[in-house]
Amino acid sequence: MRVVDELNDEERRLLRQHIDQRSEKPARLTPKERTRRLNAAFDAMSEGLTQAQLDEMTAAMTEDYIEPWDESERTQ
Repeated sequence: MRVVDELNDEERRLLRQHIDQRSEKPARLTPKERTRRLNAAFDAMSEGLTQAQLDEMTAAMTEDYIEPWDESERTQ
């Protein structure tokens, strides 16, 4: 949400247009399209970052292993 505050008027207009168009489209995408969009988002997120910054982010995300939630514990 903070990023939206940093957008200029044209960027906000494009964002609003994108949001409005999304609400008109059906939410069902093929797995291939979801993958394509996810990869595009990853590319956009990493744009402007150095390899060292990307390596640091990857290390931070994989530093601590967390066991998956055991659903059987939740029902007891």
